[in-house]
Amino acid sequence: MAFRLTILGTSSALPTSDRNPTAHVLNVHERLFLIDCGEGTQMQMRRYRIRFGRINHIFISHLHGDHFFGVYPLLSTYNLMARKTPLHLYAPAPAEDLITRHLTDFDIHLGFDLNVHTVSGRSMKKVLDDRRVEVFSFPLKHRIPTYGYLFREKVSDRNMIKEKITEYGLTIEEIATARRGGDIIRENGAIIPCTEVTLEPRRPASYAFCSDTAWFKKLPAYVSGVDLLYHEATFGADNDELAVKTRHSTASHAAKVALEAGAGKLLLGHFSARYRSTAKLEEEARSLFPETEAAREGNTYEIG
Repeated sequence: MAFRLTILGTSSALPTSDRNPTAHVLNVHERLFLIDCGEGTQMQMRRYRIRFGRINHIFISHLHGDHFFGVYPLLSTYNLMARKTPLHLYAPAPAEDLITRHLTDFDIHLGFDLNVHTVSGRSMKKVLDDRRVEVFSFPLKHRIPTYGYLFREKVSDRNMIKEKITEYGLTIEEIATARRGGDIIRENGAIIPCTEVTLEPRRPASYAFCSDTAWFKKLPAYVSGVDLLYHEATFGADNDELAVKTRHSTASHAAKVALEAGAGKLLLGHFSARYRSTAKLEEEARSLFPETEAAREGNTYEIG
């Protein structure tokens, strides 16, 4: 599977004995992206056998501790591991200032390049574009500047029908042309339509991460049609007023976003420590959006 999401933490501000602060690892064609990095993230990475060295990009939604405090020890660990590969970190300001101050205060001299990209703005922006995936940031509605992230797989080449390669005696150049969607035109003028020798590529997968946020009208449009939507559900409807006051969401709010966005599946997380069980939150969301699941730490979810 091209897209796989592993959950490392599902708790909100207070970690519990069985729930850690927010952190996700998204595997895109065996490239790993760390999304949020709460306290204890590197311990969870070890527990669930996430290979540290394959993470080159870290995306931070906002600078509240339960989403950011794990960055400092992770950078120290990378340094102790003699990392040399550049690391890219995407976060709202003043993340770069905070990290620089921390490294100075603790006399840490990184042996690798740390590139901090400041995420900002009031609209969706592309923050990463590589051969396999595009990543977009979009604003959320919380007490401090907060951003969600949308990961969209790029359309892959068409798939060759192996028997047709032999049947038509296709050359390497002709195969490349067909895989890109072009018809093959031979020297004698004969045309071999690409649809004759190839199959449609797999539909690109997509994943959206909506951390701390109150519900707002534009949010479903930012994540429209996404295969898997992660959305915080700090509270249940029993604490609706508290959710509004703290600019968080209830399970019902998350389900409303998923429904209006036409998401394939909804994954709930960022649960308040007041809920020992997430079953009621899951049930609440499912009443509006049946394809809902409460995230569980250590679980890996196939996307697309």
